[in-house]
Amino acid sequence: MQRLLKLKKYLRNPNLSLFSENSRIQKNMEDKYRPLTPSEIEVLEKNGNRCEDWSRIRVETNFSPSRIYRSVFIGSVYLPAFYGTLLLPGDVSFPTGIYDSLLHNCTIENALVYRVSMLSNVFVSRGAVLQNVGTLVSSGKLHFLNTLTIGNECGGRELTLFPDATQDFIEIFLANKNSQEYYELYHKLLKEWETEIQIPFGFIGSGAVLSNVGVVRNSWIGPHARIEGASKIRASIILSSLEETTGIYDSVILEKSMVQESCMLHSSAQVKNSLILKKAKIGKMALVTSSIISNCCHIEEAEVSCSFVGPLTQLHHHSLLISALWPKGCGNLGYGANVGSNHTGRKPDQEIHPGQGTFFGLGVNVKFPANFKDSPFLMIASGVTTSPQLLQMPFALIRSGSPEKYGLSSELNEIVPGWGYAKNAFAISRNLHKYAQRGKNFVVLDFYSLYSTSNVRAVYSAMLKLQELPVQEIYTAKDLAALGSNYMREPVRQFALLSYRHYLERFFLESILKAIESDSSLVVLSPKEILRTLPGELFKEKIPYLELPSTVPEALKRLRLLSKQWYENILAGEERDKERGRQIFEDYDDSHPEDKEFREFVKIQYEQIIRRCQSILKESREEI
Repeated sequence: MQRLLKLKKYLRNPNLSLFSENSRIQKNMEDKYRPLTPSEIEVLEKNGNRCEDWSRIRVETNFSPSRIYRSVFIGSVYLPAFYGTLLLPGDVSFPTGIYDSLLHNCTIENALVYRVSMLSNVFVSRGAVLQNVGTLVSSGKLHFLNTLTIGNECGGRELTLFPDATQDFIEIFLANKNSQEYYELYHKLLKEWETEIQIPFGFIGSGAVLSNVGVVRNSWIGPHARIEGASKIRASIILSSLEETTGIYDSVILEKSMVQESCMLHSSAQVKNSLILKKAKIGKMALVTSSIISNCCHIEEAEVSCSFVGPLTQLHHHSLLISALWPKGCGNLGYGANVGSNHTGRKPDQEIHPGQGTFFGLGVNVKFPANFKDSPFLMIASGVTTSPQLLQMPFALIRSGSPEKYGLSSELNEIVPGWGYAKNAFAISRNLHKYAQRGKNFVVLDFYSLYSTSNVRAVYSAMLKLQELPVQEIYTAKDLAALGSNYMREPVRQFALLSYRHYLERFFLESILKAIESDSSLVVLSPKEILRTLPGELFKEKIPYLELPSTVPEALKRLRLLSKQWYENILAGEERDKERGRQIFEDYDDSHPEDKEFREFVKIQYEQIIRRCQSILKESREEI
């Protein structure tokens, strides 16, 4: 029931519900319009305007015909008292009014309608600019619900969504989809809501700009949206506001989709039957079909189909992603990555579940089904082909190996669990910095976090599994199912255990530091005793298995050491890139300036930890 109450809150979308109320008020305000006078009709006809029945034209009391030229009126049209000017694209000021256009059954507020070939059954709000538009028509009621097929292309994960749906709400829906009671009540509420806000005409919001647009049909375009050079917008809802303007530019095709505020679609992108969440960017001939693209994603020159792509994910090059449930996002597809080998002669009924921060390298081929959900920060190296598998190894690197050397199948790749944390600190920290900037005000600050509860659990579970293995030269899924379709060498297992221990140590030691900062009286307890005071099962579950210093001063000194190692790993990773570049290009340093902002970011993070530890150590009369 609490989840359904949350749904009702989401459905109070101020954009749509407020407009529905305004439209009802509009119907009750017929008395503010009057018929045209004979002298006004004479001026209109003198200005080159034509109408089959001037008696069906209604105007506001102080209407003047002086701003209507060379236009045709059909059916019932409501006109305002035009005044003032509006800016066309290019900052050209032009008087409001109607020029060289055809209008049918429309209501126009004080706006500019210039060279619109057909404007039919549309409400145009004040301050809107319609310039060089082909057809802008509505043939009936708009639809504010959209049913998508994500994951399995043959069905089974259909979602009916509303325009203002959020990332967390979609995850709640997916988690409760199999509850028949929830499912039925959900759809009942949605249908009631849609019926309540239905309107029988298209809508252009106040301050919206449509310029050089081909076709707009049966669509709701929010206030201050900017649509310039789009080819087609059909059966779509575009949310926008003065503070969070949505832009659609340059040959975009948008069909049966919902686009939220602050998004940008550009450069021949095609978006069909999809939901695009706030501040996403889709451009450069990208194809998005039956998908949810979450906040702050960037998709260019890629194809995405039947997928739920989580926040901050990037597909910047020619790549393919289909049937992916990736709610944690924060990942990347390299050029030529084919994450979509889901049928090859069979039904397209398989899917992939990537984990947070997954990186698919150049030219990889990922065969379905694949479940990497419990392998956050996975990296699949360039050119690798992966077989169907369930993988549960966080921070892993999958690379081509020499399985034949150990008498294994040539289809197996080598896996290095923990590699990302131990060897790729520079890339992980750079993403932390980059995503913090890009997701500001749109993605929860700690969404892209090394230490989310799910990530800590995944690392801890993988460490225990690796510890329990009997020592041998090579390990495969026969020895440990969590390794997936890969093999692991014994030295790699030892490396992974050390990496995971360091990760968990940092997490628990930082948790102890925060606890003492909140309650200084805890400083006299042992680290494990402090953890027992913290809320949540995560700490209590892991305490028996932790190896932690016995006193708070020792714990803080250990945290300082681990933080220093992480900081040095970041700098070392950056330096390795520079050294390699210098060996290849003489002018490498001149043409690759240092990223001072990122350097300052990681330095500040490190120094903050040191200062916090120093402060508590001083209070406990310990020296660093």
